[in-house]
Amino acid sequence: MPSHGTETEYKLNLEDTMDFPDSAHVPAAPPKPGESWIIFGEIVRDNSSTCPVFIIKDKIDDDFPVVFHTKNPVQDATACKIGHILCITSGMRVPFSRDGGSLSGYVITDPSTVFVLPCSMAQLRALNKCLRDKNDRGEMDLCNSCKKASTERCSKCQTPYCSRECQAADWKEGGHRKECPVIARLHIWNRTDWG
Repeated sequence: MPSHGTETEYKLNLEDTMDFPDSAHVPAAPPKPGESWIIFGEIVRDNSSTCPVFIIKDKIDDDFPVVFHTKNPVQDATACKIGHILCITSGMRVPFSRDGGSLSGYVITDPSTVFVLPCSMAQLRALNKCLRDKNDRGEMDLCNSCKKASTERCSKCQTPYCSRECQAADWKEGGHRKECPVIARLHIWNRTDWG
């Protein structure tokens, strides 16, 4: 039985330290073929000077720097906003030196390995819990607004709706506009076989 979910079964565990390592569980070796993980944390400070540098707080409240050292670092870091989640695919920590002390963080050299989720750590965890709870109650195919049988889906995140009217109401009044890109990413992660 696969450890990942499917389109109809949501079982993503953001606390899994193999798929989503925190600072205490970062792999020491690069990923093998077919293997990957996501390092994620909330952007808590912008320390940029000559290049974009952000301080990230991970899910165990450890903070570390992320430095953009790409061809176009300022452009590649434009989505980085304080309070949003920065995600690094298969990130490997590197040592930095600061004021005689040592610290480690991440240097981004390939912009395709990093993306930003427009939410806080608390919001990410709450959305994941909501999806897990819906799965546990057998509601993954029920309308997100009224809980009737669904016939429509959001084209971006596949959230179910019984009608275009319920979908439009949820977009305008139910908060789906802000949650949609995060839910879409959570569904991708749910279906990913991390190796």
